[in-house]
Amino acid sequence: MSGYVGIDAGGTLIKMVYRSGDSEEELVKFAAEELESAASWVRRTIPLGAQIGFTGGRGNRLRDLLPEYASAVEVPEFEATAEGAVRIMQREAGGQEAAAERWVLVNVGTGTSLHVIEGAERLRLGGIGLGGGTIVGLTGLLCGLRDYDEIVRLAPLGNREAVDLTVGQIYAPAPPPIAGDLTAANFARQAPPESGVLPQDYAAAMIGMVAELVVTVGVQAAKLERTTKVVYVGSSYENNALLHELTFRFTEMLGAAAVIPPLGAYSGAIGALHKAMEHFA
Repeated sequence: MSGYVGIDAGGTLIKMVYRSGDSEEELVKFAAEELESAASWVRRTIPLGAQIGFTGGRGNRLRDLLPEYASAVEVPEFEATAEGAVRIMQREAGGQEAAAERWVLVNVGTGTSLHVIEGAERLRLGGIGLGGGTIVGLTGLLCGLRDYDEIVRLAPLGNREAVDLTVGQIYAPAPPPIAGDLTAANFARQAPPESGVLPQDYAAAMIGMVAELVVTVGVQAAKLERTTKVVYVGSSYENNALLHELTFRFTEMLGAAAVIPPLGAYSGAIGALHKAMEHFA
């Protein structure tokens, strides 16, 4: 059996999922600019008879590099993301329960898109231009640090209060009416601390800002859609301990429940794989 492949070629990463027979799915990723390397991996690894689902903004460009793979279908990006998230949640639940439940999906990739999921309903609610691309872009502009893996490694070591104006700073020395470490204004501290502002401080502040905003829009959407469950997926969460921690904390503070599934970074690729399986069945 040649198998099935889901390929999500987005603005930051190219993610692939390969399934052959009863074997475990193989997951692989490349940087978005590594289209040639991604195509070479497909040629080395994937049989010519495999059936492929392409999605993402660079999906057609990658498909053009692989004309020898004739059994291929283009899957709309938002459709692939929602389908993949449902499949991942079904795995987490061990069955079909996740498909019947109503929940809001927040896909934090290069930017962020929002969907409401309930059974066959997969409605896109909108999106914001803030996500992992923002973290890399603005951290790079502020301190020259542009490697995403290094940003997420340093961020838990940073001090957001070196950059952000917090509630505690405003009320000091009096006790604040809410948690003092909550942000009053992002990047608004007027004078830096005596130690100065370090790259890890900028990294922590950037991830904190993204977490606050994507959680705020996600929970607001959940309330409008009559649910308290928010599922966060996307490559921004992969190995990003601080984003995980803040997402759980802020979602709970706003009265909702956060789920961050381990395979969420591959939701688009998993969705494209399943759509290819349906298309070529």
